[in-house]
Amino acid sequence: MLEFASSDAVRTTGEAPDVCLLNPDTLMLIWDTPTRLWEVPRLETAAGVAISPQATLRLPLNSGGTRLLRVIRRPKDEPVSFLAEAGTLGRKDEITIEPDGDFEFANASLLIEGVTPSGRLSLVSTLLGMWASMFRLRLSKSYNRFLNHLVSEIVERPQRAQALAKLSDQKMLIAAGLPEAFKEIEAVFIVSPSGFRRLAMLPHTSHQGPRGQDLVYMITDRAGTEDGAYLVVTGVRTLAIRHLPGTTVLPSLSRWWQARGKSDADLREYIIGALARSDMKASKAAIEFQLRCPLSSQRVAGGGSLPSGEVDLAVTTARGTLIGGWYRDPVDMIASIDLLDSNGIAHPFGDGFYRYTGNVQDEDRTVPATGFVGFYQDIQSPVPILQPRSVMRLTSGNRHLMVPPAQPIDPAEARARILRAVPPQHLSDEIIENCLAPVIGDLQQKLMGSAKVDHIIEMGTPHEDPDVSIVVPLYRVLGFLRAQVGAFACDPWVAKNCDLIFVLDSPEQVEECEHLLRGLHILYGIPMRLVVMTRNGGYARACNAGAEVARSHLLAMLNSDVIPHTPGWAQGLASKMGGPQEVAAVGPKLLFEDGSIQHAGMYFAPNESGKWLNYHYHKGMPDQYRDANVERSVPGVTGACMMLHRDAFNEVGGFTEDYVIGDYEDSDLCLKIRQADFDIKYIPDVSLYHFERKSISTHADYMRGVAAEYNAWLHASRWRDMLEDIHANGVPQERSPSKTKHGAAA
Repeated sequence: MLEFASSDAVRTTGEAPDVCLLNPDTLMLIWDTPTRLWEVPRLETAAGVAISPQATLRLPLNSGGTRLLRVIRRPKDEPVSFLAEAGTLGRKDEITIEPDGDFEFANASLLIEGVTPSGRLSLVSTLLGMWASMFRLRLSKSYNRFLNHLVSEIVERPQRAQALAKLSDQKMLIAAGLPEAFKEIEAVFIVSPSGFRRLAMLPHTSHQGPRGQDLVYMITDRAGTEDGAYLVVTGVRTLAIRHLPGTTVLPSLSRWWQARGKSDADLREYIIGALARSDMKASKAAIEFQLRCPLSSQRVAGGGSLPSGEVDLAVTTARGTLIGGWYRDPVDMIASIDLLDSNGIAHPFGDGFYRYTGNVQDEDRTVPATGFVGFYQDIQSPVPILQPRSVMRLTSGNRHLMVPPAQPIDPAEARARILRAVPPQHLSDEIIENCLAPVIGDLQQKLMGSAKVDHIIEMGTPHEDPDVSIVVPLYRVLGFLRAQVGAFACDPWVAKNCDLIFVLDSPEQVEECEHLLRGLHILYGIPMRLVVMTRNGGYARACNAGAEVARSHLLAMLNSDVIPHTPGWAQGLASKMGGPQEVAAVGPKLLFEDGSIQHAGMYFAPNESGKWLNYHYHKGMPDQYRDANVERSVPGVTGACMMLHRDAFNEVGGFTEDYVIGDYEDSDLCLKIRQADFDIKYIPDVSLYHFERKSISTHADYMRGVAAEYNAWLHASRWRDMLEDIHANGVPQERSPSKTKHGAAA
C-alpha cells in the first residue's frame, strides 16, 4: 500500500486510505477492501456536501478484494475534511487534508500490484481517457512520467512495434502484432515520457502476420517517439502493450511499399484515408502515394455465356464515391455491383445505381452491353481516392474484383471524366441529382479554389475615374480581339471614359495574348489591363475576377465574340442605369452576323419534356421586327453583353461559380438581381453583333452535352419557384416610385 506523506498532512478518526499525487494539483486516494465492492461508495464533506470534481474507480484484485481509487482536487487555501465510505457495510472515516501537505507521487508498481488483467485494462483506459480530461492532466510532466512508468510496469518485456515508413515530416507508419483473439479494438494510444495521445483513426488489421497473430498498421505523429515510446491498444476485454523503439531514418512510403513485393489493397486504402484526414503535407503524401504506387487495373473477363464487366470511372471525394462502367450478362448471373471500403467490406449502391443500354467493343465486333453509374455517399475522402474498388457479385455467391485505371487527380480532368460518364441521350434529372451532382459539385469547388488571379499586365496609363469598366473574359479564341478593340477605339466615349479589362482564362496563351493586346494598344493608344488566371476556371470565375479589379461603379460584361458596330453603345446602356425604377442591369439587342436577332431579352420556359431552359425573345427575327424594338423590363438579359451596377452586383454575390464551364450563370445572376428587388431592362436602341458560342465551342467537355444538362438541372433546382412565377405572371413593367438605391450614371 502507499503510505501517507506525513501524519500532519492527513488526520483521520480511524484507518484511512493512502493519499498520493497524480500531479501537484490532483490527489488520488487508494483504499484496499477485502471484498468486492458492487456499488460506488460516497465521498462527501463532513457537512454532507458532495465533493466536485471527483472520480472513482474500482479495481478487482486477484485476492477477491477491491482496490478503490478516488481522485479529487488538492485543496488550495484551507484544509478539507470529508467522509470516505467503503461500501454500505464498510467503514466510514473522516479525513482532513492540509493544502501544504508533503505528499508523494503515485507509485505505479504498487498501484497495479495484485490487480487482475481486467482491472489493469480499466485503470489504463481511465488514466488515458476520462481522468486526464476531467482533471486537465494531459500537459502535466509529472503525470506523463507516471503514465509512462505505469505502462512499462504492466508488461515486463513487451513485444516490439515497428516503425515502417516516413509518410511526411510529421507522420509515420507503424505496425505491431496482436493475438488473433484480440477483437474489437476500442482505442490506441502512444505513451512516452513527454506525453501521450490517442490515435485519430483505429488501426487497420491484416491477417498476414506471424502465426497466431494479426498485424495491425497505424499512422501516428513522429514527435514524441524519437527516444522510444509505448503503444497501448485497448479492446473491450483486452489490453496490449508494445514497445516502439526510437527511430531515426525511415524509408519513404512509396519505397517501403514497393519493397514489400506484395500488394494489400485494403492497407493501401487505409493509409490513403488516414493521410487524407490529416494535415496538408500528409494529404499531399496521399496523392503522391497513389500516383507512384497505383493498383493494377482489373476487369471481369468472360466469354460466351459468362458475365464480364469493367469499371472505367471511379472517384472518391469529400461528398461520396462515384463509379461508372459496363457489364455483359447474357444469362442473368449478376446479382449486383457493390463498392468496397478500405476494409474490403462490400456496400450495395441501393437506389443510387442506374443502368442504361449501350455497346462495347469485343475484339473486332461491337456487342450490346449494360452501362451503369452509381453513387455511394457514405464512402468519402477529403483527398481523392483514385482507384476505388468494386466487386461484381454473382447469384452463385462468387465475387469478382474490379479495379479501375488510375483516375486523374486534377479536378478539371476528373470533372471531364464524369461529364462523359453517361451519354446525353440516357441522362435524366434523377441521375444528375442522385449520382453526378454531389461529385461534380465537390470537384467544381476544388477547381474554383485553384482558379485565381495570377498576375495583371497593365498597358498604358489607366483612367483615374472611369464611368464604365468593360470586362471581357477570354478563353482560347483570340481572333475577335482586333475587331473588338478596334471598335472600342473608334468609339470616343469608350476610349475616353471606359476601363478595359481582359481576363485570360486560358493562361497557356498569355504570351500570344499579351503580344496581341500590346500591339493593339500601340496602334490605338487606349489603356487596357490583362488579368491572367492561374488556370481555366470558367466564365463565372473569370467575370468575377475582372469585377474585383474594376475601377468603375458600372460593369459591362462583354463576351470576346461580341463586336460593337456603331459608337455610343456603352454610353447608351449607361444612361439607362439606376433611376426611380432602380435598374440594376440592362442588356442591348444582339444580332447574328446576317443581321437577324440573336437576343432581345431573356425568358424562361419548360420544354416539351418539362425541363426549364433559357430562351431569347424574338431569336431569328429581322432586326426591325416591331416587338423587338420596344424598351421594356425583362426577366433577364444575356451575359454576352450586360451592364450592371457594381453595388448591386456585389450585393447579390456576383456570378455564381458552381455552374460548369459556362452557361446559366447569367440567368442565375439576373434571378438574384430580381430577387433583391431590382429591375432589369432590355434596351433595343443599342445593338451589337454576337458571333454566338465561338469560345465555348472550343471546350470539348461542354459540347458533349452533359455539362449543359447539368447546368440546366442546377439552375432549375435552385430557382424553380421563381421560374414558375415569372413564367405565369411575367415581370412588372412599371414600378412604384421609391428611393433609388443606386443613382443614375453620369
